[in-house]
Amino acid sequence: MNKAEWNIGFYSSLFTTLFAILYIISQLIIGIDMPETQKDQFFILLPSLFLAPSFLIMVVSVHSLAEAERKIWSHIGIVFATAYFIFVSIIYLTELTVTLPHTLAGNEVSVDLLSYVPKKFLTGVDALGYTCMSLSTLFAAGVFYKERLEFWIKRFFVLNGILAPIILLTNCTP
Repeated sequence: MNKAEWNIGFYSSLFTTLFAILYIISQLIIGIDMPETQKDQFFILLPSLFLAPSFLIMVVSVHSLAEAERKIWSHIGIVFATAYFIFVSIIYLTELTVTLPHTLAGNEVSVDLLSYVPKKFLTGVDALGYTCMSLSTLFAAGVFYKERLEFWIKRFFVLNGILAPIILLTNCTP
């Protein structure tokens, strides 16, 4: 095991956890519904924007540290993590740098199509992104099998992975 690989894996996991917790705290503060104010939207989207690259780096680290015969699982995880990164990064950057400034300037009509509200285009792409994140952890779970810590990591990865259909269904209901 290379020390740099281990360090990158450790810190990317730490940052992934940190940004996920910041998102959860923001979501709990504003409630389970979609953010209603621009301030709420900012505090929900900002940690999510940083969660995406840290998660992708974490999955690449899992792949780097995986045993050769198990790398296929983490490689598939990288594919889905990359899709997640691309989908959600486009959404959050668009919301923070385009939609939010137009809305604050009173020009929300010009960015209506880009509004991050239920059953609109961007929330559908967001659901697709988080479905890819869940599938990433589901496949990457195949790397873990040895020690007690790996057993728990695998369980958390699988639990996150089985959220994929639930995430998609929440966006499909009328």
